[in-house]
Amino acid sequence: MKRNLELTKGLIFSQRVLLAFIDKGLSRQDAYKIVQRNAMKSWKGGRNFLTLLKSDKEVMEHLSEVELEKLFDYDYYLRYVYDIFERLGLTESQWQDAISKFDSDELSPKSI
Repeated sequence: MKRNLELTKGLIFSQRVLLAFIDKGLSRQDAYKIVQRNAMKSWKGGRNFLTLLKSDKEVMEHLSEVELEKLFDYDYYLRYVYDIFERLGLTESQWQDAISKFDSDELSPKSI
């Protein structure tokens, strides 16, 4: 799954970047223009989205390099995974055992 996500060259994090600009006081429209400009360069040119953002002077006026890098963290989206498994009634050892049975090269999911 991570390999597939990485095919986006970081574009999956574009919404987090947009919201970070808004949190910094930019209007949604201005934030969208900045993100869209860099996202399209990434999409059309196959370039890394984070790298493009770091090289954009307008981006760097509002966000530091450290702030940008934090926005590109997969763990942000996984932060509630333990809670979800707990709600399903699975202990950590149960789902860890199930996950260990996955073949990392196999594309089809197995049920827990």
